[in-house]
Amino acid sequence: MNAKIESLINIDQQSPLPINIQIKEQIKLLISNEVLSPGDDLPSTNQLADHLAINRNTIQWVYSQLKDDGLLIMQKGRGTRIADEANIEEFKRNNPYYPFVQEMMTRSSEASYHPENLLLAGFAYLQLYGKSVKTHPTYLFIECKVQSCYFYLNEIVKHTSAEILSIDIDAPESELLASIRQADVIVTTTERSDRVRNLQGAAGKTIITVGDPNDVSLLLRLIQP
Repeated sequence: MNAKIESLINIDQQSPLPINIQIKEQIKLLISNEVLSPGDDLPSTNQLADHLAINRNTIQWVYSQLKDDGLLIMQKGRGTRIADEANIEEFKRNNPYYPFVQEMMTRSSEASYHPENLLLAGFAYLQLYGKSVKTHPTYLFIECKVQSCYFYLNEIVKHTSAEILSIDIDAPESELLASIRQADVIVTTTERSDRVRNLQGAAGKTIITVGDPNDVSLLLRLIQP
């Protein structure tokens, strides 16, 4: 059996988190922390299940999920191993929060905070507020392709750290609605302004019409350093 897995994977039968999720997330963390490296062999489903005293199907589910995530290679007759370096590097790029988690838990330990209380408080925060606090606004340009639109887009990029989105007004409704939900400020042209204001989800958003002197003044105030 792979000694790393044997010595490091732990399960808590009393945890509200399902056992399969506990194991899956621990393996992902071990990969992120480079405790498990590309090409490392993992124990068979039977071996790891016996070691943890759980059902083999639980380990089979974990391995299958991690294979679908691109983190494991499973080959009949050759066992299961960590995926190649390219896949692991892509995983790290797409999940850059793992080092932050490690730092947060280290700092909480140094401050004598109980880890479970910290996690429960974080979960309560998500329940109360639903999403993380935005520190930068999101500007959505809808069907805004005239020269003046490009000018203001460049000004926003130059003077702010805002996120910039753009979409055609005739894009699929689901894509348009998703973009509007993300936006704090919507920028469009005079010709499209009435239609944009009537779009689902646009009510209550700040809508800037390029070509309207009052709106342009508002936009310049919003992006001034």
